[in-house]
Formats: sequence, structure tokens, C-alpha cells
Amino acid sequence: LYDEKLLKYNFGVMKWIWDEDAVNSKIVTENVATVLVNKINRLQEETQRMLMVASCLGATFRKSAVMEVMKNIPQVEMRGSMRASMRSASGTAATKGNFSASLLALDLSNACTDQDGSDASYASSIEEFEGEGLCEVDNEECHFMHDQIQSAAFELISPDQRDSFRGRIGRILLQSLPSEELEASLFEVVSLLNCAATNITDEECDELAELNLKAGVKASENAAFDTAKVYFKAGREALGSKGWQGNYGTMLDLCSHGANACF
Repeated sequence: LYDEKLLKYNFGVMKWIWDEDAVNSKIVTENVATVLVNKINRLQEETQRMLMVASCLGATFRKSAVMEVMKNIPQVEMRGSMRASMRSASGTAATKGNFSASLLALDLSNACTDQDGSDASYASSIEEFEGEGLCEVDNEECHFMHDQIQSAAFELISPDQRDSFRGRIGRILLQSLPSEELEASLFEVVSLLNCAATNITDEECDELAELNLKAGVKASENAAFDTAKVYFKAGREALGSKGWQGNYGTMLDLCSHGANACF
């Protein structure tokens, strides 16, 4: 109500005032997710895009991971992954926020040309969604304040683009994260890659199967056997029926480890 100026504080009389008719006419049947989507929709466009990426990384995510993805996906492509209604609204927000039109010309070859400027811009966006109470930021680590906020941020992504968008994020993180950070984020990265498993090359299928094997073994070592079974199954599905001929060793390991996780 306050954001929509239906509720105001009158410093002259030192009390809150409101337009009762306007308040009563406001639709009150909106669920929490809808309210949050509307709130997010009023943020700067770049902040919205960062929230889109963050929503795919989980309830807790690292700033460096979000920034790495932002640097490697052109803004035109990012906007193409947004819901049509969000693209229209965010375009208006971007105009109000004086975003540079030149950023729309970014591609993968020059996405990091102005790295310092980009980092400053991304840091400003993180400050914005922290200031709006959407995320809690503790140095490098960020955490959505509520799972409904993460869900609302995910709703920014067009439904028919969600799997490919998550797979794109997973591929970027796989190629760019330092080995130690990739190991720490193995489950998240592999899960993202699995989202786009139906639209990858044979070579990528082999790589995905090996990554699922690695994730499954790691989950088993942590006694998370239900999670391990998900990865072992995903690995077998990535290889498909030809796995026994084309990648016998990996298929055998996926099956044997998968069987062990069941008992």
C-alpha cells in the first residue's frame, strides 16, 4: 500500500493517512507470490536479471557465481528468456533507471570488456535487492529471505525458456568456476545441466553422465542416498540405450553405484 502511495504519513498531523475508497478497491485476493512478482517487477532491469539467475542457483548463492553468469550471457539473450510481460515492464524500468543502451550490444566475445564497470553495476544491483528486503547478503554469500521470494524471481523466466536457461547457467559455471569452487558447487551445477539434458550433443551427454556419476558418488559418501540415486539415474539417462556400447565403463559405474545406493 505504501509503495503504491495508497498509504502515506502526514508529518503535519503526525499520523498515517489513506484513501479508504482506493484501499477498498484494491484487489486483496493476490497471493504472496503475485505480490512479490509485482514488487520485483518494479526493480531496475539489471536487478531483475540478476534475481533471475540467482533463483536458479538455490536458496543460498554466491555473488561471484551470479556475476560470472551475468558477464557471459548477453543482455539481449537474457531479456529473451524473460516473460513477455516482464520484458515490457522491465524495459520501462530500465528507461527510468537510465541504463546504457550500449549494453544491449554485448555478446559473449566482449561481455567482459568493461569488467570493472560491470562489477560496479552488479554490486549496485545486489545492494538494491538487499535494500528491498529480498535477499540477505553476508560478504560473498547471499540468501533469499523466503522461498516465496526465490519462487517469484524464478517466475520472471519465461516457462518455455526455463530448462534451457538453467542449462546455460550450468554450462557457464562448469567452464568458468575455479576447480575448488566447482567442487563445492558440484550438486548445483550438475542439477542445472540436467535441466537441459534433452538438447545436448553426444559429447556433452558423455560429459554429463560422468558429472552425474561424480555427484552421485559424492552424495553417497555423505550418506545422501536418495539424492545419489537421482544423479545416477540422470547419468544413465544421459547416456541412453547406446551407453553400453559407447561408454561402457561409465554406464557400468552408474549402474553399480546406483544399485548400492538402493541398499
